[in-house]
Amino acid sequence: MNRQISLDRIFPQKDGLYLIIVIIIAQAIAMLGALPGLLLVQFNANLNEGQIRILGAIMPPLVLLSFLTMLYVIWRTTTAARQRLDELAAGQTKSDPDVEINAWREVTSLTLRYGVTAILVIFTLNVLPAYLLAISQGDLGLFDLQLFSIDSTPSTIVLFGGSAAMLGSVILAVFLIGRFTHPARLLLVPQDTTTQLTGRAGALVAGKFRFLTLALVAITLLLIVPIGFHQIAQVLQSGTTDAEAIRDLQVRSVLFSALALLLAFVYSNFASRSISDPINELVQTFERIESGDLSARAPVSATDELGIVTIQFNSMVKRLESLQNQLELQVQERTRQLTSSNELGRVASSSLEPERLLLNVMNLFDQQFGYYFAALYLLDPSEKWAELREATGETGRLLKQNHHRLEVAGKSLVGSAIREKSARVRRLDASDKGRDDNPLLPYSKSEIALPLMAGDRILGALDVQSTKPDDFTSDIVDTLQNMAGQVAIALENARLFQEAQQNIRELRAIQQQYLLTGWSGYSGSAEELEYAVGDESGSEAGKIEVPISLRDQILGQISLEGSTEWTPEQKSLMDAVATQAAIALENARLVNETRQAAVRERMLSEVNSKIWSSATIDAVLQTVVKELGRRLDASRVSIELSMDDQG
Repeated sequence: MNRQISLDRIFPQKDGLYLIIVIIIAQAIAMLGALPGLLLVQFNANLNEGQIRILGAIMPPLVLLSFLTMLYVIWRTTTAARQRLDELAAGQTKSDPDVEINAWREVTSLTLRYGVTAILVIFTLNVLPAYLLAISQGDLGLFDLQLFSIDSTPSTIVLFGGSAAMLGSVILAVFLIGRFTHPARLLLVPQDTTTQLTGRAGALVAGKFRFLTLALVAITLLLIVPIGFHQIAQVLQSGTTDAEAIRDLQVRSVLFSALALLLAFVYSNFASRSISDPINELVQTFERIESGDLSARAPVSATDELGIVTIQFNSMVKRLESLQNQLELQVQERTRQLTSSNELGRVASSSLEPERLLLNVMNLFDQQFGYYFAALYLLDPSEKWAELREATGETGRLLKQNHHRLEVAGKSLVGSAIREKSARVRRLDASDKGRDDNPLLPYSKSEIALPLMAGDRILGALDVQSTKPDDFTSDIVDTLQNMAGQVAIALENARLFQEAQQNIRELRAIQQQYLLTGWSGYSGSAEELEYAVGDESGSEAGKIEVPISLRDQILGQISLEGSTEWTPEQKSLMDAVATQAAIALENARLVNETRQAAVRERMLSEVNSKIWSSATIDAVLQTVVKELGRRLDASRVSIELSMDDQG
């Protein structure tokens, strides 16, 4: 841990013994906190030789006994924590939930339990025996219980100094244990936020600071008051008030006041660090989260209100991270759906054959979306039935073989979507009375039917079924509806293209028939429609024939003979000339037909005018006979009017 007392380098392995080692080291270092009280006893108690000898003999064993007693208490009260640390050291991450929460409770309440235990044990085994020895005046059988009498000055100083030493060492040990057990606390923090909160058992900030304030005041008083009491007792016993006694009082007061201030400085530094370090860790985590790293978590290094704040903060960040991940997944899924929909639309528009278009669409739909079942239904000419045209999977193949169809007026979801021209979604469960069970689709849990609309025209419907209940959210419905619209437009374009192609074929057939009829009149006069230049060589090497064709109808051909092979440029020229010749011939034929039609119209007009100019029946008959004979070069023309019963 940065800027904190840590034993990580000395003890990298955090097993169960780590807590006991921490207590031993903290107790050893905490003896420094007892020095001001011990110095007070050393320089002011004025014990006799018998008392000093007895204290020197019994205090080391008593101090050792107090240490062992506290170690035993800690050993007994950290069973779950040591067990969990042993499991983690062995690589076992999973543990019994009861062991996990008990371990967390034990490690967070360790400093509080140690502080209470240490005060009781040290006062009972160390301070109280020394005080009883001091009031015995060196005789273990005689006790002077007058605490503030002149004769009881040594025992009073022993009691006050021992109490100051006890408080100084206990407070320092508590701070050190809190620092040294930080790595173990980080290892034992449960993953569950509720367990972290319910298992936390450390003292709160208000209680800790009240105790620290009172302890520092008590230490100061315990160090300063006995000095004045001792000096006054000496003056009263000697009956004089010399300057040396006053200077001695001043020096000792200043010295022990300085020691009290030193202790206050050390303890206040530990106390402020116990507040500032968790706050700094929170601030650092804030900065990481602000930079976009929502995976950052603040270490739960405190066991008081700051620990609660840290736990709640981590819980909040965890929920934010979960929400962000869900949003990112939704965005990715939405993007994938839109991409798949666009790809499907591209594939649909790439084919103008309806059957191939439907096959490509359903294959790509199955690959991109992977639903349990999907099918395309198209209306039959009567618009009473929706016929299955393409579907996914083996089920789709069987349904196509059986010529599966659904009645538009029936209760199926496809029929409803076609009738209402809107998307229809249904959850398939046993309680759905309108469910149309299909034995080939036993695992369907939800279904959606989307109409295939091309403008105002309904073509059919897209039916999709899923194995997940409520799988079709509003976003998915929009995506599928957009895709269904693209498929419908592609189908309508394919239908229009097929109709256009059919119309083109019919027009082409009519044109070919027209050309064939128009040129058939020239088939009997082939000599008049053939023209040649030059003589035949009889060689087949340089002979080439270029067809004269117009609108896929061959009108004739151009035959050329040469002494060498024809080059590609020459062949291209021949083709161009043949094409222009075909157009020119057709134009000439059309001009010829137009002239003939004009002649016929003029002739008919003249004959009609002469007929209408005749006033009698004989004149009309004579005019008809004369004009037909003259116009048609007929050798004999007769006309007869006969009105008999046979008509």
